[in-house]
Amino acid sequence: MNYSFVSISKTPQYISLFRCLFGICFLGSLLVACDSDDSEDVSGTEIPLVTGPNSDACKLSESEIHATATGLEYIVTPDACFDSLSGYEFEPSYVEIDGLNMHYVDVGPDNGEVILLLHGQPSWSYLYRKMIPILADAGYRVIAPDHIGMGRSDKPIDVTVHQYEQHVAWNKAFINKLQLTDINLFVQDWGSLIGLRIAGDMPHVIARLVVANGDLPLIPVGQNPYIYPTFEIDESLGDAATFFASKEPDGVEGFQQWIDYAAGVPELIAGDVLQVVTRVELSSDEVAAYNAPYPAFEYKAAIRAFPAMSAGIEMENFSAWKTLGAFHNPFMFNAGAYDIKLGSLEVQKKWVEHVPGSDGNDHKRFIAGHFIQDDVGEELAIHFLDFLRNTTVEEPLQAGGPLFNFRYCEILLSYLDGAEESTEIWGTPGVNFCPQNLWDAINFSDIEIEYGVLFAIPNGPRFFVVDEILGGDIVSPSPDDEHRFFGDLEMRLLTTMNYSSDLGESVSYIPGQVLRNNTWLFYEGRRVYELTDMNGQVYIMQSFSRIEVSDLQFDDLKDLGSRLNLPEGWTFRSRILSEPLEISAIDGIAEVVQDDLGNSYQLVP
Repeated sequence: MNYSFVSISKTPQYISLFRCLFGICFLGSLLVACDSDDSEDVSGTEIPLVTGPNSDACKLSESEIHATATGLEYIVTPDACFDSLSGYEFEPSYVEIDGLNMHYVDVGPDNGEVILLLHGQPSWSYLYRKMIPILADAGYRVIAPDHIGMGRSDKPIDVTVHQYEQHVAWNKAFINKLQLTDINLFVQDWGSLIGLRIAGDMPHVIARLVVANGDLPLIPVGQNPYIYPTFEIDESLGDAATFFASKEPDGVEGFQQWIDYAAGVPELIAGDVLQVVTRVELSSDEVAAYNAPYPAFEYKAAIRAFPAMSAGIEMENFSAWKTLGAFHNPFMFNAGAYDIKLGSLEVQKKWVEHVPGSDGNDHKRFIAGHFIQDDVGEELAIHFLDFLRNTTVEEPLQAGGPLFNFRYCEILLSYLDGAEESTEIWGTPGVNFCPQNLWDAINFSDIEIEYGVLFAIPNGPRFFVVDEILGGDIVSPSPDDEHRFFGDLEMRLLTTMNYSSDLGESVSYIPGQVLRNNTWLFYEGRRVYELTDMNGQVYIMQSFSRIEVSDLQFDDLKDLGSRLNLPEGWTFRSRILSEPLEISAIDGIAEVVQDDLGNSYQLVP
């Protein structure tokens, strides 16, 4: 995994608004507020206009309110607002999503490989003006949409329409409507919250994935620290520069201030926000261009509401996060070194270590801030082109099911009962995700003494290779489950297994029996990993382990055979399923085997 670092001699000119929670950075949008709206009724035909930087350019007199077939009211920024924008001479294209026109730039050859650029808040596709020509001239079809409510897209009036899941759905619909496949996806800020979720949910349409200052939030249920605002106007709130200079440095408190500021400031000028957060000095024409979509405060519901979307996010992104942990196609994380949260080395390393497709790529740190596209747009585009030209796309990845790449740990407690050795299997599924620090702190010798067992065997961390469990739910605890703490790590009793007395302790490639009534389900298109014994019996991997290889990842499994010390007559192979595969226990008993690296397999009946 390669990093290119830059030296930093200046202190940041701003304080970013995000905080890493539970090892996964809870992003928000680094920008600030939006113009205001006190949630008054705007269902009439007249909308009061605010004199602002765009008033002369747009020559507005009165805005018309439209409604979709479902009654959603929206307004449209007049085309005149987008005349003669500095550095942005792209013809508009539109696609209808839920009765709303979603705008996008579409340049370059129609048959070129697709590059999809997702922006954040309060920017719009104008943010990519420096990158688009370079990418298009290189032969790529470059598509840069405006989120609903931003840029040239239609703008719902109701701030509550703008919810995280809604914008994820709108962007998925955009991809489907344009029938985009083999996408080279580039995401930043809120574009990363939305884009990384889409990449995890729809990995089969993603060829390559690039993050530039971004993250994907995961927050345990009931522990979201943010409060949804009232959207009432607060006349005491000042301009963007004053807000950033006075905001609390603490991540959570500071971001809550940003949520409230965006919802309540009487006058938000998007261009002023970009000017504060960007290291380069934007020209007055560039500031005016960022303001162009928002000639009055009624046009700003989206940029006012986007920060508040953070208050509604918990574990919705968990499946996407797990799937991206198996994403084997090319991945790159670029960072603005002055973005001290979303561009931090901590966040960059987390993603480089999580995504298998990051190996060997140049994860660069630019002398740039949060809006890296403004600060180093041309340099970033050239670096992106090098990545595209020097990486190879493999087979598409199918989105994972509830168990796919699910991390857990187990402890096997072995007892001698007469001539039989029985083993209790205690595990973290349904309790926690086996934090590494708690797992490392366990003293297994102490556990053997405490419970009077023959052996206390660590079995983890482990990651499920299966997609679903049918006829059972191994990750959801029951009120009747027995729980124990091993050190500070809580586990529950999962099942028991038995070995014949002449086998003693579990041995690699020696089958054992596990009490289990469930069926494992692997999705069509999933790559599976098989052991075949000397008698031709096939065992399919149900979970892989980091017991012996601490950095083993999903993408390493297809070449696992070269690492195994297989018994004579045994073979290993991987293959892609052409149809779903179910593997069931027989009469409540599953026959399982482990290889010499601790990966577990179940016999195919």
